[in-house]
Amino acid sequence: MQALSKKYGKSIAQICIRWSLQRGYLPLPKSVTPARIKENTEVFDFELEVEDVRLIADLKGCVGYSPDPDTIIW
Repeated sequence: MQALSKKYGKSIAQICIRWSLQRGYLPLPKSVTPARIKENTEVFDFELEVEDVRLIADLKGCVGYSPDPDTIIW
């Protein structure tokens, strides 16, 4: 994620929001910090390349991979 942040010149949060939008998801970012709220809206001036969208989709979490969040053992 850090490499993508540098590549696009955006924060990791912005990369995640943009990824969600490109996948057709409705992101619901939350912040009480005015600067972060503004940053969260600045995701419409770039688009992730197809390879980068796939790269994020294929990331594995620290608890392993599960396509169904209800099956993850927390």
